[in-house]
Amino acid sequence: MCPTRAIVTWTLVVLLLSPVLIESQRSPFTGQGCEVVDLIFILDRSWSLRSPENFQKELNFVAQVVSVLDFDKSRVSVVTFSDDADLNIKFNDYFRLDDFQRAVRALPWIGGNTYTHKAIEMMLQEYNQHVRDRAGITTIGVVVTDGGSTDPYKLEDVVKVVHNDRIEMFAIGVGDEVNQQELEMLASGYDHVYLLNDLNSLSDVQDKLTARFCRGTPAPSTQDQNSDSCVNKPAHVVMVLEGSLPTLQYQQGLALISDLVTRLTSSIGRSHQFRLIRGWFHGSVLSFANVQGFLKELRRTPPRLALAAAGDILERDINPGSLAITVVIGQSAMRSIINMLEENTQAAYVIGFGNSFRRSVLEKTLPASNIFFVQTREQSVKVAQKLSFDLCSGCEDMDLYFLLDTSYSIGPEKFARECKLASDISLRIQNTTSSITTIDYSDTAMMHIYGDGHRFSSLILSHKWRGGNTMTHSALEMALSASAAKSRERKQVVILMSDGASTSPDRTEKMARKIHQRPLETFVIGIGENANVEELKVIASSPSHLYMDSSVTADQLANAICRGEISDHDNKVPSDNQDCSNAFDIVFVLDSSWSLNSEKNFKKELRFVKNLADNLQLDDFNHVTASVITYADQAKEFTFRSKTEFLRTLEELPWIGGNTYTDRALDLVLQSVERRVNSVYSGSERALVVVVITDGGATSPFALQKVISKLKRFRFVKIIAVGVGVSINIKELEMIASDPSDNHMFMVDDLGVNNKILQSLLTSQICRDTKYLPLVSPPLSINCPVAANLVFVLDSSSSLGVVKNPDVNFLKEIAFVIDVIKLGNIDFRQSRVSVITYSDVIKLHQYHSENDLVSNIIHLPFLGGNTFTDIALELMLDELNYFHSVSNGRGSTIGVVLTDGQSTRPALTTSMARRIHGVGHRIVAIGVGRRVDIHMLTEIASLPKNQNVFLLDELDWRSSFLSSLHNQC
Repeated sequence: MCPTRAIVTWTLVVLLLSPVLIESQRSPFTGQGCEVVDLIFILDRSWSLRSPENFQKELNFVAQVVSVLDFDKSRVSVVTFSDDADLNIKFNDYFRLDDFQRAVRALPWIGGNTYTHKAIEMMLQEYNQHVRDRAGITTIGVVVTDGGSTDPYKLEDVVKVVHNDRIEMFAIGVGDEVNQQELEMLASGYDHVYLLNDLNSLSDVQDKLTARFCRGTPAPSTQDQNSDSCVNKPAHVVMVLEGSLPTLQYQQGLALISDLVTRLTSSIGRSHQFRLIRGWFHGSVLSFANVQGFLKELRRTPPRLALAAAGDILERDINPGSLAITVVIGQSAMRSIINMLEENTQAAYVIGFGNSFRRSVLEKTLPASNIFFVQTREQSVKVAQKLSFDLCSGCEDMDLYFLLDTSYSIGPEKFARECKLASDISLRIQNTTSSITTIDYSDTAMMHIYGDGHRFSSLILSHKWRGGNTMTHSALEMALSASAAKSRERKQVVILMSDGASTSPDRTEKMARKIHQRPLETFVIGIGENANVEELKVIASSPSHLYMDSSVTADQLANAICRGEISDHDNKVPSDNQDCSNAFDIVFVLDSSWSLNSEKNFKKELRFVKNLADNLQLDDFNHVTASVITYADQAKEFTFRSKTEFLRTLEELPWIGGNTYTDRALDLVLQSVERRVNSVYSGSERALVVVVITDGGATSPFALQKVISKLKRFRFVKIIAVGVGVSINIKELEMIASDPSDNHMFMVDDLGVNNKILQSLLTSQICRDTKYLPLVSPPLSINCPVAANLVFVLDSSSSLGVVKNPDVNFLKEIAFVIDVIKLGNIDFRQSRVSVITYSDVIKLHQYHSENDLVSNIIHLPFLGGNTFTDIALELMLDELNYFHSVSNGRGSTIGVVLTDGQSTRPALTTSMARRIHGVGHRIVAIGVGRRVDIHMLTEIASLPKNQNVFLLDELDWRSSFLSSLHNQC
């Protein structure tokens, strides 16, 4: 999923200096205008509820929520859980509201542990039996629990199925023992999570939940709102009034607040929430469904007090298009608000009321341009106008197409950033009749149409990264076809997010030209620091339509899409991301077989190589050396001493003709590599880039696979495969290309046309490869295939580095795993491999082939947090036991733990390690970094310690760990 921290997307803070009040008044929802839905309630009945009375509060909550539904059309089911889960009420059990309410209030409290996953599985069973008969009707799940799940790992697995089935999930956590991270995993989005102090507070979320399927209920206001002229952004308006003012000044301040609220609510056009807070720490919140009740309570002296805690008032309950207006009274509340604003400095406005308003304090948190004073009625008018303009998106109705790159080169972390940015943009430009379509693309393009734009902002966050090649042209073609069926009277906007690494750059360029001929305005957002700007420029409608995700905000993008308002200062597009300062060697392997059909096509290859050499600036052959291998039935290598000799000879190379023995050309490369590794002078300090250009399948694919597998065992060798023509063998290109293949494989229809994008992509990839390749050459591989079941445990905690700048030690851990798999000759037909990363969060990753592991492990994110090694070891034990059972005892079971040994709970870690030793699995402990706790490594490792404890930076591959894998050879 596109998982991220919940933050308020647009916080407007109007500070009027002074205490906090909050309670809840019910808004009068009726069944009229409510959506037909199928509701499933999942209710915690475990011992942690402490009494039947508390369980009854959950049941009363359910009875109240469903009271707005039309029971002739909607259906409701109830699941309760503790040690087991029971389907107490099925969808088709009751068709009358009063019958259902009597039944739900009679459900018994049982007690027991909190096996949440069993309840979710029960919900899925009911959903699957029911879904075919209810096609087109939304299913909503509501989980109410007061504690963390007893088995969180099983819960994580079953939740993935729920999100794949598109069930919209709300999660309500009650009390201090809830696991917020678990709730966020359960919910469809962060705005679907509610945290409450106790069960008495369930009524506080009743209206919010019923508003989800009763959107047609309008929110009253003091005047008719001009909803046609304004669609406001989701926002908080927080007004803080100084509580110690003299009575007259205090009343004047309240009058100014009333004036500002009245003007603001009459000029923007969506539903509002109104809250009054007094005394942040003792405080409590009064909530109002309409502005009349809010203003009436505001004028009371003193205002009433309530019991519910204020909580993180700035980070909750904001729905698409809603405006929350809150008045905060008191200095303690003022300080708490300022602390909250520090995380939202770009999305806050502050308006101060009263002479004691301290602008200097707020300027440390907010830009000076976002701070205002209101001391007169005239100032209130101006501020209301300013806020109204900023709140209104100004977007006309449009058809939006989000094209999201989900390929290997993007990876899951960047894809999550794409989804979050798409969600944030939609919140800022969403209209009631605008349609939103997403197209996720990698090897294929997949379209998702959202008729209900309100749900898009949360559902997009559950989209899954797929991996694969980057077929950008397929996504552009799908968007072009979809837009052709839409009304030409509406604005058509494409928002493409990508790193610009198309697998077929020439087809991408052709499709971009077609889109530019249609009324499709195309915005492009470059993702990642290595985005290929050349390709992104070609796709964008104009240079002003191209942005980089690192230097632009969702607000700026929304303004650009809706109003065309973005300054050059904000649009920071890098001119070049190619740094080839490192020394390297490059070999061009050119197909010269009959499949080219003519010498003319061979000459196209030569001209293409010449242009690429110019881009790489091969002027100094001491810094960069180049050679050429041409092949057909046989292969011949040409070496050069200077760029002049290289260019002169290149033009004279003959077309040979014959079969396509690509393996013989690459065998020449392999022989050169092996000579280099075994020579006195080690040239392994220089990266070797091999560019293979071919137009068809190899004559001997098995021989090619054999030589490629040998070449890929040398870490300093990177192979780029360029397929030419319409009969390309994609599987063969993927096999030739280095990992990740998405970054090292390209396809083009004709090398003779202007391939500016392809040249730029190749240059960027070559420069990246030569910059980031490790400088140490691995030893020659061991030939004996190994049947070993391996579980790697990788420390991803803060002691290794900082989340925003992952430490090199974590990258070394990933490189170690790849080396063990590649150099250790692990036979995946007989072996099983899993990888566990851990900090506060423990994540398990299973792989079924060498390519699967190498392509995905490089995208594992650095987590940061505490070092819960004991929990990771417990999960490792479960995996090793599973591997041992399914392999019937054949092959060794080995756990490899890479850590600095700085465990958060050392005693538990030692205990868990000894438990694994007792079962008989082997544990190898490898110290990472400069501050290794050798004592803890020794505790973790199996006997004999001298064969199972190593330091990563001093690891001797030939005589230690790799050799021990091959004892049976």
